Amino acid sequence: MSNRIHFVGNEEYFIQILRDRLLRAGALFTDEPANSDIVIAVGGGFSGDISIVYGDQEPGSADIVITIHDLLSPDGKLTHWGDSELHDWAKTIMKGDEISPLKRQNYRFWVNIRDVCDALCILIMDDRSRKMKRIINIAGRRAWPSASIIQEMEMLWGRYSNSLNHSHTVKSLSSVPGPAVDVPRERTERPDLSSLHDCLRQCGSEGWHPLVPMRVSLMEIFAHANN
Repeated sequence: MSNRIHFVGNEEYFIQILRDRLLRAGALFTDEPANSDIVIAVGGGFSGDISIVYGDQEPGSADIVITIHDLLSPDGKLTHWGDSELHDWAKTIMKGDEISPLKRQNYRFWVNIRDVCDALCILIMDDRSRKMKRIINIAGRRAWPSASIIQEMEMLWGRYSNSLNHSHTVKSLSSVPGPAVDVPRERTERPDLSSLHDCLRQCGSEGWHPLVPMRVSLMEIFAHANN
């Protein structure tokens, strides 16, 4: 029997994306919390069986608190969740302007919203995940250096522009490796992903292994920005 889910919170767009993913998994929804099997709270200060927040937001009361770090949403509708710099860089590159030199090298653990919603779907739809009170972090596994991401974005847009203008060269068509994953010289603390990985495995999956490549995510940012 499918779970009946009630959403509460002020993050309507994220709720819509997650709801669509849950619908494909067979979930049912209700507008009445009393008729639900599970209440999902999205946004700071809202309470439910599961609370989903981002960054430093404070959750309401919940048995399971899920904090999402470095969410990458290609359509740019959730920039307040932390990926505004990626969309700003894309717009700058598309205009042909140079990105101002970075004052310091930042490392982010980017994770595509599709990978996030896939994991949330497993946790929400499987009753086993709700038998344990947990604090769960969701983030990418790799530390992505800002300079490498900018270089990759410039390469991707250059290739696209060359295709439109029929101006490719042997060099521009040569195989280019994906964005480099540097080992941070200064300590960069990754959110603890052990609870997420363990909980997903207990629900019958292979654990936390994000599937969307960074290059694909960056290409999608350009595609949305170009519409």
